[in-house]
Amino acid sequence: MTAKDSDYEFYVGAATHLEGASLAIDGTARIDGKIVGKVSVKHLIVGPGGVVEGDISGETADVEGTVEETLTLTGKLTVKSSGRIRGKIQYGSIETMEGAKLVGDISTDWGSDSSVSAGESRLSAFTSAMGPNTAFGEEEADSE
Repeated sequence: MTAKDSDYEFYVGAATHLEGASLAIDGTARIDGKIVGKVSVKHLIVGPGGVVEGDISGETADVEGTVEETLTLTGKLTVKSSGRIRGKIQYGSIETMEGAKLVGDISTDWGSDSSVSAGESRLSAFTSAMGPNTAFGEEEADSE
């Protein structure tokens, strides 16, 4: 392990394949090899050759390699140009570099309301502000 590797609470080297894992890491995990399983981590770093498959949750992630299945983050997701994510992706905020690939069900936390109900609320507020009998063309017909 190099001095740089000691900055991580959990590290999977390039020549390592870990399968069937269920990990809870209170800190930073760097994956340069392959891990398959359930991973809960504060900050995830997937290196350029790294692969993470399974149910992944945490606060933040930097992805240069591949993530598949479920990625649920409360904070920022950063996907570098070589990053590939496929599956169900949920994040607080996102930054992607040109060349990054995201495929699947991608969503963010829009606050307490879903985007559909927020859109419906804006539409309701707009239509009620227009008045009860106002529709396109009705005002002109009534004024004649």
